[in-house]
Amino acid sequence: MGILRLKQHLEPYLDTVSLQDRVHPSPGVATAQAVVIDGPSLVYHVYHRLLSWSNPDLHYPDIQPTCDEVSHGVMIFLLHLASLGVTIKKLCFDGALPPSKQLTRLARLEKTRKRLEAFRISHSACLSTSFAPETMTANRWENVLQSRTLPASLTLVPENHFIVPAVYEDLRERWSKENILEALPLDSFLRMTANRLASLPWADVTVMVPGEADVYCAHLAKRNTCSILTNDSDLLLYDIGSTGSVILVSSMSWTRTDPGNSITAQGICPNTVARRLGLESLLPLAFELQSNPKIGMGELIQRSKIIDRVPDPVPGYSHFAKEYQTCPSILVDDIGKQYPQSLDTRVSEMVSQYLFPETYSQDALLNMYLVMLNEDPKRQCAWLQGRVIRVIGYSFFNLTQPIGKRHKYIVEHIRRGGRVTSDMITLENQSWLSAEIQSLLDHLSIVQAKTGIEVDCPVFWRTFALYTIFGLQTTPKIPNLDQLKQLLAHGSMSNNLDWDDVHILAQIQSVLYSLRILKQLLGISEISDRQTTQAAAFLARLPPLHVLMRSAHEMKRDKSHVASTASEYV
Repeated sequence: MGILRLKQHLEPYLDTVSLQDRVHPSPGVATAQAVVIDGPSLVYHVYHRLLSWSNPDLHYPDIQPTCDEVSHGVMIFLLHLASLGVTIKKLCFDGALPPSKQLTRLARLEKTRKRLEAFRISHSACLSTSFAPETMTANRWENVLQSRTLPASLTLVPENHFIVPAVYEDLRERWSKENILEALPLDSFLRMTANRLASLPWADVTVMVPGEADVYCAHLAKRNTCSILTNDSDLLLYDIGSTGSVILVSSMSWTRTDPGNSITAQGICPNTVARRLGLESLLPLAFELQSNPKIGMGELIQRSKIIDRVPDPVPGYSHFAKEYQTCPSILVDDIGKQYPQSLDTRVSEMVSQYLFPETYSQDALLNMYLVMLNEDPKRQCAWLQGRVIRVIGYSFFNLTQPIGKRHKYIVEHIRRGGRVTSDMITLENQSWLSAEIQSLLDHLSIVQAKTGIEVDCPVFWRTFALYTIFGLQTTPKIPNLDQLKQLLAHGSMSNNLDWDDVHILAQIQSVLYSLRILKQLLGISEISDRQTTQAAAFLARLPPLHVLMRSAHEMKRDKSHVASTASEYV
């Protein structure tokens, strides 16, 4: 998660690096011909790069890069590396974070909540028109390698927290050679590279690791004597070999005027920098910086040398250093065989608490850290919609485990009012589970019969989400049929998008993602009964995440499929 200000202190030691498969003609410029990529770091870099290139006439939420746009951006980024002959050894994604990171994670959730709250206060009225011209949002992913400072006006824009699982899924399943060629402009010089690709060029190198991606990135970099692409300063503290380097993704740029040019970036060889500072490694420096963030570099170096030389480490240092001296729990070459690769990070983390309880269980409690939805923070948390569906998944997976590994509760960490809280939820028995699975199947069948929409169509699933949200309500605040049709067609209930629309869209996302959680947990379990098999077959037709989480302006593409929808809502 990074040591605050570590990169800032080490800026004088950055070197220029060229990413290409040949020696750079300029003296003193190192070449990176093979890389390991920190997946989440790359995804968020692409997100912020695309945000910086957004049309200034756009408003929230249209200005927020979507899962689909970020996925396109990552694809273009990787295609550029392929065009320069750079070998990607692995793209590593976090499968779980250790309990020691819980306080940091909760603090980050709270920071995200405050950011959303501040944005809500500063944008109290109408947000944007849901009829923004499509040209405003078209193909901004083409600028993924063009550096640009993020305008101050965009610093509070809430982040899209589904981008990492969406990109992970797409790298493994979506970005085939055919789909890449279809996405590229006809005049793109990258088409030549795309034509040389394998069928699914990044599927085999994209892995969900049983733990933090950092550990595996460091191990792979040392084993392959190559560089790590990341923005996470933590990777400067691992042993990545005497010549291993960390290349900052945020510094990468490419000159559009000369497509044959390499991508240039700034990188650090931790071992070389440590020797220049008179240290064995950068660990003592990072420890002192974390303990004393306000002191200058000179004093940091002096204190670090003391830690390096004393026979007994100062209090707290051994515990700090241990985090960066761990080895992969599963051999890199065996990950695909021994660890599920079909899960999103949040689901993977829950499963890890069953598979490796001694490593990932916190006080014997089962935890689920749900992302902060882009909702109206003045209203009830949108995650409460779809909770029953999630509990079906949690409870089903729990019952498939040996009795000694089962849990009685799961703790969901979500927003409640003006704070982040922990909700303890009972994991149910088989009788409850059977009744709720049947109820879910009945509701899916009702929506299918009432609408006539094909199950494979995204609009079917959004309509089902609306049924889940409003189907059993009798209050006069329920939107009428025309408003719901407008919402499904244009992403808002009127010509102008407001916070009511934003919150309903967040509730829809909650229901849809809850279905995805259920689908994934059923997918890695042994199913023997007819009822659950039927549910799994229905959920197998759930669209991929970049489709499920379409934005308001993307939903307009589906409007031709909107027929007479669920009149029982009103």
